[in-house]
Amino acid sequence: MTELNQSTTGQHRIDIEKLGVLNYLGELGVSGVESRLGKLAGKSTAVRSEVVKNGFVDESTVDLAFDAEKRLGVRVGLNGVPHGCILVLFPPASAKRAVRMMLADTNEDVADVSNDMAVSSIVELGGMVANGFLDALADTFDQHIATWPPVTRNSELPQIIERAVTDEEDRGLYLETKFHITSHNIDVELYLFPENEVFVEILNRLDMDAVTEGADT
Repeated sequence: MTELNQSTTGQHRIDIEKLGVLNYLGELGVSGVESRLGKLAGKSTAVRSEVVKNGFVDESTVDLAFDAEKRLGVRVGLNGVPHGCILVLFPPASAKRAVRMMLADTNEDVADVSNDMAVSSIVELGGMVANGFLDALADTFDQHIATWPPVTRNSELPQIIERAVTDEEDRGLYLETKFHITSHNIDVELYLFPENEVFVEILNRLDMDAVTEGADT
């Protein structure tokens, strides 16, 4: 078995083979995003997974683990199991394209939209991405995952991550998924920060065959 150290709650143990399941969950989540987005801007939304990995970070290591790059997006709190939060973030250039995509069916000239309208578009898309990702995980866990409304984030990545880790106790384990909305040329970064103890328990109870079969379908 492998151990995850967490200063406030001692040690959480994950069966070593279950670490790979985290990556399968990331792939499943991306398929859930694609299903949730459906058709945007008048055409089917195609999504390609590019990076899926897991890790553990705390306040002392966040600057080493994440590059100091600007990100815009949302934080969606999980109102129940597995608790924690999910971050949906966009590099600045992709954020602009995301606004253009979300307003494509309106008569708005994207170059002239107000900051409030642009932020509202990012919040709407971020909420759709987060809930699509969570839909796929909820099906796998056979557990409804309720969420709070999205809250905007606009800062350097390490600062956003640090806030997600430190705003509640028993955080640090994360699932990182980067994907590309190919139909609209938008890069998306998604980070799931669950409550460590609860999520470790979920992982250790998961049927690996069921999860991997779901990822392959």
